[in-house]
Amino acid sequence: MPYAFRLSIGTNVALIAILTVLLWRDHAAGRFRFAAPTPSVVAGSEKSKPAAWAETLESKSTVARPTRAAFAQLERMGISRAALANVLLDDLNRRATDRIAALQRRYAPRLVPDREMLALSRQNEAEETNELKDALGDEGYHAWEKQQSLQELNRARAPGDELPMTADEAEQAYRLQKEFDQNARDLQMAGLDGVADKADRGTLLAEAQQTLDRELEKLLGQQRFDELRGNAAPTTEVYRKFGDLNPTPDQAQAALRAETDYRAREAALTAQQNEKTGDPATIAAELQAMADAREQTYREVFGAEAYDSYKLAHDPTYQALKQYAGAWNLNGAEVQQVYQSVSAFQQQADAIRAAAALNQQSGQNVDWNAVNATIEQARQQTETGLQSTLGPERVRRLKQNGLLENGGASG
Repeated sequence: MPYAFRLSIGTNVALIAILTVLLWRDHAAGRFRFAAPTPSVVAGSEKSKPAAWAETLESKSTVARPTRAAFAQLERMGISRAALANVLLDDLNRRATDRIAALQRRYAPRLVPDREMLALSRQNEAEETNELKDALGDEGYHAWEKQQSLQELNRARAPGDELPMTADEAEQAYRLQKEFDQNARDLQMAGLDGVADKADRGTLLAEAQQTLDRELEKLLGQQRFDELRGNAAPTTEVYRKFGDLNPTPDQAQAALRAETDYRAREAALTAQQNEKTGDPATIAAELQAMADAREQTYREVFGAEAYDSYKLAHDPTYQALKQYAGAWNLNGAEVQQVYQSVSAFQQQADAIRAAAALNQQSGQNVDWNAVNATIEQARQQTETGLQSTLGPERVRRLKQNGLLENGGASG
């Protein structure tokens, strides 16, 4: 029977089940072994020796590597390259999860050192690239990676409504997006390594984004570039802001509505102030309540656990506390306590400033010295509370490193 026909969903599901057998049919014979990763160069000049957890994991498991012949056979049967790659990625993710769990057991009840997690992250990423290339072949991997990059470029557009491009345009756009993704990944690693601070990373990432946009505009022309980025500008910002959460179109729209609602309520509060001066403390409380409501909506849209993890991963205060917990002599519970106290203070300070700015925007005179004095009083209260549990010496270290400043950690 010719293979030009379209396979039904049910047939694809059955074939993917066959895929598991074909890809790993040599497993029972023990023909292939997967060696657990050996931590490579980490921050600075320090090198990590082969960890005991890795040796134990390797000795207890024999994981067959997929063969190029098996993938080619299944592609001839009509299963898409994307579906095959997803099966392999699922297995790679499972193995990565197993290694993380083994590493956590090794250090339990302590947290895994950041340098160990960084080394493991790099190794998992390298393994993913190598195994995909082995399974798909160089040409197949290039085509798959190109498809992923073009999907990333079109993520602000509705599924199935990708911007039409010629083959040459698609190839150039893929290389531009790939270069940007690599720059972003290098900057992230530089931050984890302590090579680049938050300010430098932000500046360099913004420059990389500007370069990408400029080159895409040159490639596609103003009109098509606007179609790619401009027509759905608010939604595009949502995708950029919450990109790590991989929002669906419905989630992006819900997050956009939450932000729009917040801005509308803020504008209404400004208009109210234009008519009648309100108490700054009351306005600050209203603004904080509005911000809290927006955060709660985000938690409902993305899932509380996923959103909370996203927030922590992007909070410079929390990341600084995790990175330097050992140097500052803070255990896990104390890290959480300090973060909650400092975060509450930062939110209070932001609300006080926002209320003052709103009053000024409505044409009222604002005593910024008094505003700053109120914020300083809140800071001192936070510091006093932390001293009662951590002691003056550890609080002094936190202050030296900027965690009790009005803006929190600089990252």
